[in-house]
Amino acid sequence: MVDPSTGEHRQGDVMRNRTLLLCLVILFVSSGKMIANEADRVVVLANANVPESIEIARHYIARRSIPEENLILLPFPAEETVSVRDYVDQIYNPLLTALKDKGWVQGARSHRPDFIGRFRMSIGMHRISYLVTTYGVPLRIKNDPELLEPRTSELAQILQVNRGSVDSELAVLAIPEPLPLVSMVKNPYYEKKVVSAEDAGGYIRVSRLDGPSFGAVKRLIDRTIEAERNGLRGRAYFDIGGPHKQGDEWFSEAVDLAQSVYFDTDIESSRRTIDHRDRLDAPAIYMGWYRHKADGPFGENDWAVPPGALGFHLHSFSATTVRSSGTAWVGPLVAQGYCMTIGNVFEPYLEFTHRPQLLLERLLSGGTFGEAAAYSYPVASWMGIALGDPLFRPFAVSFEEQLKAGSEDSLASYVALREINRLKKEEGLEAAVESARMSFLTTPSLPLAYKLAVLYASDDQPEKAVEALKFIRFLQFFPKEDRILVKKIADLLDQNGESRLAFAVYEKLLAADGLPKKLKILLLTDGSKVAIGAGETMTSARWSSKAVQLKQPPQK
Repeated sequence: MVDPSTGEHRQGDVMRNRTLLLCLVILFVSSGKMIANEADRVVVLANANVPESIEIARHYIARRSIPEENLILLPFPAEETVSVRDYVDQIYNPLLTALKDKGWVQGARSHRPDFIGRFRMSIGMHRISYLVTTYGVPLRIKNDPELLEPRTSELAQILQVNRGSVDSELAVLAIPEPLPLVSMVKNPYYEKKVVSAEDAGGYIRVSRLDGPSFGAVKRLIDRTIEAERNGLRGRAYFDIGGPHKQGDEWFSEAVDLAQSVYFDTDIESSRRTIDHRDRLDAPAIYMGWYRHKADGPFGENDWAVPPGALGFHLHSFSATTVRSSGTAWVGPLVAQGYCMTIGNVFEPYLEFTHRPQLLLERLLSGGTFGEAAAYSYPVASWMGIALGDPLFRPFAVSFEEQLKAGSEDSLASYVALREINRLKKEEGLEAAVESARMSFLTTPSLPLAYKLAVLYASDDQPEKAVEALKFIRFLQFFPKEDRILVKKIADLLDQNGESRLAFAVYEKLLAADGLPKKLKILLLTDGSKVAIGAGETMTSARWSSKAVQLKQPPQK
């Protein structure tokens, strides 16, 4: 693991002239230019060469009531990856000029460019709450050994690069010079809910509205607004079992946080990642690591994901592109409907990545996505991106308010599940059973039926457990995101003496077209055991044989 102190020598340069900077803060505040409404302080950046970028930016500022004058249009390269030279000449310098001309950044600009051609701020501050880059704005800067600054060789070997995230570099755009492109600086917002203007200095929080298509990004914006009205609803899923103990500890802390606010939670703790063999209905929160690309259910664009959902898969190259629905992680998650995600454009090293538990902690405490992203990221001028609406507050509607709202849509059951979990922990099994029973009577659903049956079974009431699940005999079709939940219902029926109905459910599951191979093997294997209990010995043998055949490697 890399020692983050290797970048400390830059921090002294970054925070010099504190007295002058503090004076500038006082002048800036007294000038009356500090604006109370946070949306008024969001600057949106779009690529003037990409019409979709402009349209996304205009759609966002309309939905968030951001002033039209906060939109900055500049002609950037259309590619996701740019050279250091193009970043400096076509992104950094033009943007700094535009921000200074519009009064977003104040202070003195250097008269001479630095080693790579940037005109930095010698003393400066800004009044930007968030800088939002949009679809069409370049994503990352490729390494250029010819433009490594002097003294680069004094840094640790892994830091001797000038590649990085465009967003993470723009975050330090207003920090006083000198500031080499190589290495990184400490993020003043890291693990701080309140940051003084002096401590923040010229640091700008940056978030991105981007994805594999114009439609996917527009949908992200609209579903974010929808989720803010209703509150985030669904279940929480965590995929632990990554390559390093430290990362597993982070995700385990995130599990504890989700369960502390009573989210119904599933945890995959083996070395494999969550796939079609795992429950994944209504994933309001998904956090996992460490697979190089989204596959299994995460690679299916039509998988049902709740509005506002958080999807975070920690991998060194999770955001090498965000404009593909089949490469890395960030693009596929956005394509599937997740509204908040985190990624890395190049190798960041574990110590210099966003912390999943801190991200979730800040969101659960009422923070915006922009606040949570900054709170959870230890560095800047590095490899990370935060993709989502920085103003989005997923828990603006409290759990108590969600319960009182009494919604009857498909996600209402998941609010009821949280209340059942709360009651079981705070008041005991009897209170949880009664809540589950009443919720199921008012808004019957598969998740509530299964929860009620599990509670009955744990209370040694198998007859009532079966009774809660019998309605499944009338269902002929199961959405693919519910298949594992339905399998769990069938298994519970079998365990509580209703093997015939369990067998009938397995038959329906196996009759579905296009079952993924891993899921089909699981259904055949476990279904063959249920078939024996139902007296269907021939079917059991046939299913078992099919499972064995599917497990065989393909013949060359």
